[in-house]
Amino acid sequence: IIIIFVLVVFLFGFSVKASLPLSGKLIVIDPGHGGIDMGTSYGKILEKDINLSISNWLAKELIKNGASVVLTRTGDYDLGSPNANRRKKSDFDNRIKFINESNANMYLSIHTNYLNDSSYFGSQVFYIGDNNKKIADDIQAQVNTLGYVRNVKQMPNVYMYKQLKISGVLIETGFISNAIDRKKLLDDAYQEKMAQQIVKGIIKYYN
Repeated sequence: IIIIFVLVVFLFGFSVKASLPLSGKLIVIDPGHGGIDMGTSYGKILEKDINLSISNWLAKELIKNGASVVLTRTGDYDLGSPNANRRKKSDFDNRIKFINESNANMYLSIHTNYLNDSSYFGSQVFYIGDNNKKIADDIQAQVNTLGYVRNVKQMPNVYMYKQLKISGVLIETGFISNAIDRKKLLDDAYQEKMAQQIVKGIIKYYN
């Protein structure tokens, strides 16, 4: 009986670990911009909306794989303190505080890119500090399967990211300035695929 019990526990435990590979991980998703801070835009298409929508898909996929998830914002608002003299800095400071005090294992900052040269397209993962490069590489390898192959890029000393104390990366999910990317970024099915590939990269990183 004891042997059977041990075998059941072992097999059940292995099955749970295999089906929920991110069990025990807490991940903060940071949808960029929000509220009066629209981010980049193309006509009436706003970065802040795309960021939040992809972040919601990402949260669902992470939870499916066993992770606990918190978002820095869940609606159309920024994190700037009311009546702050420098609202953008206040927004950054509150995001930094939120992420650092979360005790999370990882943060994922979700953004959408824009360049005046509309020929640029594809997703790209940015990191700061050598300790975050593997996270960036593993996620980039997966999102590259969705289209144009890009390489990870190290961020310069960006105010917000250099103050974060937990591991993580910034993901530019595509170029809103590029017609092909723009169409994809507005499509729910593509947003879901993007979220799935990001999660595959995270699973690879942890395993």
